[in-house]
Amino acid sequence: MNKLFYTTVTEIFTYELPKIKKSTFFGTLFPVEEKRQADDAIAMMRKKYYNATHHCYAYCIGLHVHTDLFGNVLIDAQHTKAYDDGEPTNTAGKPILSVLKGYPLHNVLLVATRYFGGTLLGVGGLIQAYTKTAQETLHHAPLVQKEIYNTLELYSTYQQTSLVAYLLEKYEVQVLAETYDTQIYQKLQINRGLSEAFIQEIRNKNLHTLKVTVLH
Repeated sequence: MNKLFYTTVTEIFTYELPKIKKSTFFGTLFPVEEKRQADDAIAMMRKKYYNATHHCYAYCIGLHVHTDLFGNVLIDAQHTKAYDDGEPTNTAGKPILSVLKGYPLHNVLLVATRYFGGTLLGVGGLIQAYTKTAQETLHHAPLVQKEIYNTLELYSTYQQTSLVAYLLEKYEVQVLAETYDTQIYQKLQINRGLSEAFIQEIRNKNLHTLKVTVLH
């Protein structure tokens, strides 16, 4: 019964590297939760740095939580993309994506911008340069841990108020909304790592009138 977290950023962050063979490289990290946000951020970078030679990028968006054959919890991205923006195939976007997965980071976009300095780096040199841009950007970025939540619907009777309050406190459940009618309805947010134990305790107590629905 452990809480689940993922690593991400909550604000835009930019880090510029020392010149690499006269070329300027800098990485810009964005918090994104859907592909449309990533597209907007990339468009903004191209407009702001319109005279840059390349805007290569990669993103990891969405959370897919599952377990392996040994019961270990795994968190994968639902959507990933790597783009070389004119650099030789797999010399820019793929190295950036590998760094994002290596941390691992979720719900982030990393754009590596290059101003060509006149000296060709070669395939190996480009892979090293974009890998280093991603690594250094993440090393200096203000990364944060965020909880992974499930949203539940809970229906209970007025006689169960004290028990519900106890369970909500025990499992650190947040009440998002509630209404009072013939029954009490509550929309709840709970860390995904605790939700199964929360629901199981309700079942173990044989509280048939205490109904829980998992929304996501």
